[in-house]
Amino acid sequence: MRCLIVKTGETELLRDSKIEGISDGEVFRSGVLLSRLLQRHDVYWYGAPKKLQALFPPQHNLHFVDSFEDIGEPDVVFYLERTDIPLPDKWKSKVRGFYLDGDHWRTNPQVPELEDIIYSTGRKVRLSHAHWLYKLCGMTWSGEPYWSYLRIGVGERRKVPLVGLNPRVGLKWPQKAWPMERWWSLAKKLQNQGYEVTWQPGGTMQSYVDWIYDLDLLISVDTLGLHIALGGRVPVIGLFGPTYPTEIPRWGVGLWLWERSGKMAHSVDRVFNVARNYLGAIRGGYIKGQYDISLSNK
Repeated sequence: MRCLIVKTGETELLRDSKIEGISDGEVFRSGVLLSRLLQRHDVYWYGAPKKLQALFPPQHNLHFVDSFEDIGEPDVVFYLERTDIPLPDKWKSKVRGFYLDGDHWRTNPQVPELEDIIYSTGRKVRLSHAHWLYKLCGMTWSGEPYWSYLRIGVGERRKVPLVGLNPRVGLKWPQKAWPMERWWSLAKKLQNQGYEVTWQPGGTMQSYVDWIYDLDLLISVDTLGLHIALGGRVPVIGLFGPTYPTEIPRWGVGLWLWERSGKMAHSVDRVFNVARNYLGAIRGGYIKGQYDISLSNK
């Protein structure tokens, strides 16, 4: 079976941003579909091939394309965007996902709860992004993880834990940011406690992934780095405010802090104390990432 995924990251599954642009985090977490589809099918993903290749490990039956002419004839099309990307007319009967009905986006198969969520700004999301994504595609999520690179050969843990701070947010969701002065205060408290601190780097996507995979703990806002950490089974503390932590499964390595006000008002002391306790649990073996010599989490 030949599957086509149409997902560029222009919109998020459960909400829209007023600022246009591509969300790498949204693209990455949509890859949870690959953990099911790649077991039996050839998958073609329409988007930006170079960016997609940097986010996902190579697989013989996974193809990234930027033209429908490179696909042939798909058996099913998973249309995950709420932006108008013209499909060949002969494919429209094969679409699962979103479709435009007048000026409203609907779902096929129909998922009324999901349609309500995307048009309701105040509705709390009680089930995970993966749950809704699979439902949108006519399937049931069974706990499949992100399709992602895994850490390789981490070996013995350091005597001095290495803690990564991941403060930057994308242009689409500036309200996810935690104030930088609080990050600096957190870094100072961690260093005074004897931990080594490293900051989110620039550079390529691969260097960013490598930085995350070298950490003992990542502290991150709700952005791409948090999802990459989960994909590689890196222990991660997530700071949430305007988005709901219930959207993101923790997969045994995530610990979520949420401000119910919707503001990023986490106190430095709260984050520091949680990080110190979590590092103790990691070093005591209570929190274990899943390490493998494989590049994929099949």
